[in-house]
Parts: sequence; structure tokens; C-alpha cells
Amino acid sequence: IGAGVLLLAPGNLSRASTIQDWYNQPLAWRVLEHFSERLPSAMGAYWQVYIAFIILLISVVLSRNSSSKLMFGSFLFILGAIAANVAFLASPAMPSRALNGALCFMILSISFVAHSAFTKFNKASIYLSVTTYAMAFLYFIPSYILYYSSIKSISKQTEIREEIIDRAKHNKQDQAIIPDYYFPPVLHAGPSLDT
Repeated sequence: IGAGVLLLAPGNLSRASTIQDWYNQPLAWRVLEHFSERLPSAMGAYWQVYIAFIILLISVVLSRNSSSKLMFGSFLFILGAIAANVAFLASPAMPSRALNGALCFMILSISFVAHSAFTKFNKASIYLSVTTYAMAFLYFIPSYILYYSSIKSISKQTEIREEIIDRAKHNKQDQAIIPDYYFPPVLHAGPSLDT
């Protein structure tokens, strides 16, 4: 129902006229393109979640603490993640923000596996749990530092741009040359800023 509402929305019909190349392709080509190119790329966008999932799953297997209900719940949410991205089959585009639904399903799936992994500990499961936390921590810290420095840099650039405008107004100039923003690098494309 949700996919139908999104696909039949009035905005889609108005945008469809601007993306005729996609709609001019045969249906078989669009399906193949979606499943061979777009879907793997979309699912691979959050590869860190899969690594954490695999490590936690190994921990569950080694600790012999798998609950069939929890594993079934985890499996259902993995199917939900796949379905959330398969829903874009008829869409000519898959913007980054559209991947959030599948990411949320994967995080929910991990929570089921993590519950199993952390309810009964043995030496191997403790090592794997520490590895999972270390991996998340070592990825998060540089990502956060780069993102924070990017925001700080853009904030400083905004101040400079505003000073240039104020100076031009003070000198009664009709125009001012304002430099473009420079966006410092971040670890991944997700945290971009709108200016």
C-alpha cells in the first residue's frame, strides 16, 4: 500500500515527463538495472551495519544462545530492509535519503541478534562483542571529527561571507564578490550540508 501511494503520488506524474529516458527503456531492462546495479549499491551504502551484524551473529553461534524467535524476528527485518529498497523498482531515481527505511530495518534486525549475543557470554562472544564495539567506535570517532570540522569551517565561511556583504553595504556598493563555499572532506557522502 505504501509503495503504491508513493508511486501514484501526483508529484511522480509531473516528474515522469522529465525522466523519459528511464521510462522509454523496456521493463525487463529496468528490472535488471534495479536488481543488478541500484539495489546492490543501495544495500552496500551501509556496509558497516552488515559487518556488525555478521560479527554479532558469529558471537551468537559461538555462545550457542540463539533463540528461534529472535532469529526469526531478525530475519523478518532483513527481508523488510530488502523490500524497502526493492520498492524503488519503478522509480527512476534512488536518492540517498530513500535508503533510511532499509537502514532502520537493518538496525532493528541487528538489535535482535545483539540481544541474543549479549544475554549469555563466553570467552569467544566477549571478544567478538568487544570487536563490534571497537569497530563502531573506530569508525565513529574520525567520522564525527571530520563532520564537526566541516560544520565549523562552513560556519566560519558564513561569517566571512556576511562580513563581505556588511562591508559592501557600509561602503554603499551595489554588489559584492562573495566566494563559494569550500566543503572540507567528510568520511562518507551522507552528512552533506545544504547551503
